[in-house]
Amino acid sequence: MVETPLAAGPTLPFGNGRMLQFLGLEQQADGGGSYEVSVRPATETPWQKAVLTYQSGSAWALRTDAGAHLETLELGSPDDVFTLAMGQPTLPTQAVARATPHWPAAVQDSLARRRASGAYTIAFDAKWFLARLTGSAIDQPLLFPHAVSKLGLRGLAVVSEVLATIAGTTAKDKNLIALLQRGLQTADATGTPYAWTGDGRLIGESTWGDLSQVGTDIADGCQAAVGTGQFTVTFDPDEPMGLGFAPEVPSADVANDRQSAHDASVGTGIEVGMVEQGEAAAAAGVEVGMVATQLSSPELVLHSAGVALPFEGILGAIDARRNADEWLTMTFTTASPHRHWYAVEMPAAATLQGLGVPAKDTAVGADFDSLCGPTLLWREPIPRLFLGESGSVTCAHVDICPQVQVAYGLLGSKVLGVASHSATPRLRARYSGEDDEEPATYIPTDRPLSVRQAHLLQDIDVSLVLLRPGDIAVIHSGALHFASNGADELGGSVYHGVMTQAALPRLRTAAAEPGGSSPDGDDAFADHLFASDLLRLVEKRLRHGA
Repeated sequence: MVETPLAAGPTLPFGNGRMLQFLGLEQQADGGGSYEVSVRPATETPWQKAVLTYQSGSAWALRTDAGAHLETLELGSPDDVFTLAMGQPTLPTQAVARATPHWPAAVQDSLARRRASGAYTIAFDAKWFLARLTGSAIDQPLLFPHAVSKLGLRGLAVVSEVLATIAGTTAKDKNLIALLQRGLQTADATGTPYAWTGDGRLIGESTWGDLSQVGTDIADGCQAAVGTGQFTVTFDPDEPMGLGFAPEVPSADVANDRQSAHDASVGTGIEVGMVEQGEAAAAAGVEVGMVATQLSSPELVLHSAGVALPFEGILGAIDARRNADEWLTMTFTTASPHRHWYAVEMPAAATLQGLGVPAKDTAVGADFDSLCGPTLLWREPIPRLFLGESGSVTCAHVDICPQVQVAYGLLGSKVLGVASHSATPRLRARYSGEDDEEPATYIPTDRPLSVRQAHLLQDIDVSLVLLRPGDIAVIHSGALHFASNGADELGGSVYHGVMTQAALPRLRTAAAEPGGSSPDGDDAFADHLFASDLLRLVEKRLRHGA
């Protein structure tokens, strides 16, 4: 629960004992913007709301009394004033460069100097942040740096400390699957397993660049990721194999040309792309996605220590043996060839307890309820934990149930990209994969961007906010959005959805649109909350005055 008083924004003395207090920054996409501040004319006098706007050089315009009074202050450069508003130095440029080494320099510079780019709102004062959260429709992302300490959310600070310790003992992110399996197997002092049994989804990126869920839940996905070891199959020269092959890793040119990727045969390594039922491979247990590591009699190592032979050379060796009427012995690995693992939508409290966080420190939603009180019309009952390897991503999408999403930074660096509501139809049609032959677009941090990815990242209507441990970011999930974990370390965050009076009009609109309700009789959507479902919950609360 909340343990400390809400922290006020930094204050600055100016002229004749007057004080200026920073509350928040409203930044526009065209570069314009202003600070919301409070001004106290003298000690023991009430604070007055005011607006601070940059003019030129070191000059700033302070407008008070509902705009009737204008005063010029010499406060320094825009960077100087932002540092004053933050109350501490800005993020080192090197930290952003490590997290996004392949992103354009202009984007890196903006994230380092302002923790955001495009159109955004940054809070410096805890009460101002809570008022903006509940009183704004969240038309642009809202970032509250150092929110955990300023809001007194000690439990989240403990979560970050514990996860940082765990991540530090697992060689950065290389053992994310082992970390998840550890959480699944952990029991309390009496030997009773914790409540987390694997709820959540494990997302992986194929060597072709597609994102997909692996397994039915986290437990099943982890098993698929590690596999059951290797197994060997011998094929009769007179019997059809019933296999289709593809390169395990496509060439760089093919990987960036999504229209021709699955028709290409250029790359390294060899994986199973197709298995014909009723043929020899299917009978032996070969499955799509398995990687061949060795041919025998004579032995030919196809893949070792991350180095694979050219795909065409492997096909040639297979064809030569089959054409010579020789028995073909192939060894396959059963481990999933996916990479950049991202465990999403895990129940936060149960998962964190399994990972070793004390139960008393996992009540994320309860803490927020106590802060916001009756201004929240609804809160997602189970906050969700997301843990991802460096470079892991979610693709550009719009949520089935639009709501205000609150994200708490726990580990590493995460960049949230959010489109404006007005531009969402345009960007959704092009980048979400719904009405296009291209798959949904995502923005990796650990490798060069394709032209398509760079265009989305730098679109004039897309804003970015950098979420670091201890920060809170708020977005509206009815706008097109994506997430990109930093390239240098494990990323972790907790999300939960809320609904406020200010966001209710958009929920009503979404509920009335096609797709706002669950398709009748479609069990595939049985676990999803649709806009119409949430609207009924909110209206019930409004009717009963809860």
